[in-house]
Amino acid sequence: MYYNQYRWHIFSYEVQDCLKAHEARNAFNTENKDELYVMYQNSPSVLLYSNAKAIVAEDFDSQQDIYIFDKNFTWTYVNTHEDMCGPYFYKVK
Repeated sequence: MYYNQYRWHIFSYEVQDCLKAHEARNAFNTENKDELYVMYQNSPSVLLYSNAKAIVAEDFDSQQDIYIFDKNFTWTYVNTHEDMCGPYFYKVK
């Protein structure tokens, strides 16, 4: 696994179970989103989106290697640069 290259390899190499593709998009779209943290793979910055209720997966289709978390870190949505990988959605059970 190349976790040191892309953190999302935890999902692509199936080390961590998650939803993929359309199921991941649907799960993200139906989550309650008040505030979101948004992080890019090679950026030291983390962005905070407030009033994020209307945000949907399609808003990030042009973004690559982006990780989106809820404010309590109970779920993660990832959109990768690989057409054949992702998007991924993981939620703590």
